[in-house]
Amino acid sequence: RDEDFDSSYESLTALASVLGDVKPRRTSDSVIKSLPKGLYKDWKRDGSDTRCPICLDDYTPDDELMKVPLCSHWLHQGCLEVRPFF
Repeated sequence: RDEDFDSSYESLTALASVLGDVKPRRTSDSVIKSLPKGLYKDWKRDGSDTRCPICLDDYTPDDELMKVPLCSHWLHQGCLEVRPFF
């Protein structure tokens, strides 16, 4: 529960000793490169998603999108290609 979270330095240090080095996970470059790419205006159909599930911005006709084949979700190409900063 959020109410039980202790964000004190000591508590976070103890958590870090239990978890070890924590790094954000990301999708591999090979998977990202394999996704179908296209413009929203070319893929849009009746009932299509109208906004990116990552940034929650509405699509514009010329937005470059990537499609996840197994679930047919579309994403802004830039939202999925963000590189880690470490």
